[in-house]
Amino acid sequence: MSEKLPEAEVIKRESNYLRGTILEGLADRTTGALSEDDTKLTKFHGSYQQDDREVRDERRRQKLEPLYQFMVRLRLPGGVLTADQWLGLDRIADECANSTLRLTTRQTFQFHGVFKEQMQPFMQKIHALGLDSRGACGDVNRNVISNVNPHQSQLHGEIHELSLTISERLRWRSAAYAEIWLGEECVEKLGEEEEPFYGQKYLPRKFKIALAVPPENDCDVFANDIGLIAIVEDSQIRGFNVVVGGGMGLTYGDPATYPRLATMAGYVPKEQIVDACESICAIQRDFGDRTNRAHARFKYTIDDHGMDWFRERFEEYHGQAFEKPRSFSLSRNGDRFGWVEGEDGNQHLTLLIPTGRVADTE
Repeated sequence: MSEKLPEAEVIKRESNYLRGTILEGLADRTTGALSEDDTKLTKFHGSYQQDDREVRDERRRQKLEPLYQFMVRLRLPGGVLTADQWLGLDRIADECANSTLRLTTRQTFQFHGVFKEQMQPFMQKIHALGLDSRGACGDVNRNVISNVNPHQSQLHGEIHELSLTISERLRWRSAAYAEIWLGEECVEKLGEEEEPFYGQKYLPRKFKIALAVPPENDCDVFANDIGLIAIVEDSQIRGFNVVVGGGMGLTYGDPATYPRLATMAGYVPKEQIVDACESICAIQRDFGDRTNRAHARFKYTIDDHGMDWFRERFEEYHGQAFEKPRSFSLSRNGDRFGWVEGEDGNQHLTLLIPTGRVADTE
């Protein structure tokens, strides 16, 4: 007898590739909320339904529903914006949200206070800036992070470009995003054509990837499901040491959950690294625990089966085995606040933004 799946797994599989009834819910003006099932799906679209806690009790006394609103998180690999995009996000925060921006620890932006009737205009406006929120939340590969300043050197620029490539490779493909938020016409597709990598099940839980250029570990590669440590020889990136199974989350009171530093798996040449990331993600897709969401992260898959098993699966999925790790040294982590001189002689400033919130108070 098969084990009972958690509700979240059932909702994914029955969602018609993340469509659910989101479109119908957005059109329903009798409530500021979406259905409970649809709020599980909007996470994949980069959004969480919330309510304003400041007025919760008062609205309850008035027998009104909570003041529902949405948080929207962008997909922004490597955390890089143009000046025009920054100004555009600032404008959108005023037009569609609560007039603030929130910088996150994974190099992207969150908008808060977006009401349901503003969700489609909001998504269309960020799309016009060349941005999206697809996969910023949900059981898929999340925002890929890398060194904080791609202009620091040619190597840092290459790493940023690689973060874009990995993010695009592991982006979910369903047309649901365009249909729901951008008003594109529904085009009927068959299952594997609709979502060739993830399928209807997507991943058991979220999946995180980070890249670092030694000696700096500013994005903390050991706290991610996949950490890529650049191996530089003769001023060229030759490949990457790959660490797997990191994650700092735990459920308090549940000793079966725990934080875990990523384990060294081996070395992969540069030209194979995007395929290698896809292979590792596919292993988690196929072997991760879908019966217990508290035990569904990749770190538990690694500990349940062991590193020898993982390396065997990697060779099976990737077609080549890991090579022996190359020597490296990580001597710094965290942000380098203040001025840093780039390879080209330009100066770059890193500012501290307390709590990550940007608000115009004047």
